[in-house]
Amino acid sequence: MGRLPSGPRHLRGDGGARPRDARARSRAVWAALLVAWACFIWGHSLVPGPASTAESDRVALLLQGLFAHLGVSDRTVVTFAVRKSAHFLEYAVLGLLLRKAQGPGRRVAWLAAALAIPSADEAIQLFVPGRSASPRDVAIDFAGALTGLGVCILAERLSARRRGRSS
Repeated sequence: MGRLPSGPRHLRGDGGARPRDARARSRAVWAALLVAWACFIWGHSLVPGPASTAESDRVALLLQGLFAHLGVSDRTVVTFAVRKSAHFLEYAVLGLLLRKAQGPGRRVAWLAAALAIPSADEAIQLFVPGRSASPRDVAIDFAGALTGLGVCILAERLSARRRGRSS
């Protein structure tokens, strides 16, 4: 009857394959979530202008009290803030997913994807009635993606530091 290897990985003779396989599976799950999220973003880009505006107006109406509390009552300003915040936040999530899907040490790939995905997003809008592409939105999206990446990296470093202290 076979026994499971015990002891440190480098002494077990299995090369640590099980933890590496688990990391690969985890990255595959994160990559699937990343693709799903990019499709979610691009799906919203395919919404025609009037429907997209109506969606933003509904959210602005929900947040109207908060904006009024902050001293902002101009509906155009509120809608603009809602639309640009949505861009930033959806790409912050994308940045986090990029980091988790690719793992450490791939900065060039993160940055390329963080810029390519919003650029494609804006290009899609060129072909949707009532929508247009905006370099400002690409900049907001890229800033959101970098923020998501940064928050994820910071959380990883803090977690590693805590693990180091507890060992």
